Amino acid sequence: MTEELPQETEKSPVKHKEQSLAKKDDKPKRFVEKGRDVVFDSKTRVYWLKKDSWQDKGKFFNWHEAVDYSDKKNMRKIGGYDDWRLPNEDEVTSLYDESCENPGKGGVILNLDPVFPEGAFKAEWIAGDTSTRRPRFDYSQGKIVYVEEYSFGSVRICRKDKVIKDQSRPRRR
Repeated sequence: MTEELPQETEKSPVKHKEQSLAKKDDKPKRFVEKGRDVVFDSKTRVYWLKKDSWQDKGKFFNWHEAVDYSDKKNMRKIGGYDDWRLPNEDEVTSLYDESCENPGKGGVILNLDPVFPEGAFKAEWIAGDTSTRRPRFDYSQGKIVYVEEYSFGSVRICRKDKVIKDQSRPRRR
């Protein structure tokens, strides 16, 4: 009788693991690809370009060039939108996930969902103005660092999903 208990204990985690895997597959995905260039985060309702500027252009940008990069994407209406911008602190930190390992430029491990292609640069510019020091988020360390605005880096631009008011409800008089 005591020999059967370890067998049941050994089988239980397997069953539990299989059930939890099935449940994970049933859940809606957080990151949804919207065409070849755009990823939608259903949790934060933010759209992201799949590639960062390093992956897109093959060169590093300082903070000012990162802002120009988003302006140029807006002129071209990438993904059908013209309101791309540098992300804020909350948006950029929401992408950081310690459970994810995504190989970045130079083999650095980034804690970024695999929906984003491999090879991104680890330090991404963020919107923010603190005289000549600008914020960047480090996806390998999970923290914001302030560096000189002409330092090299990369940017993954985003846009916020528009809130659509329900027009079918009658207006109050």
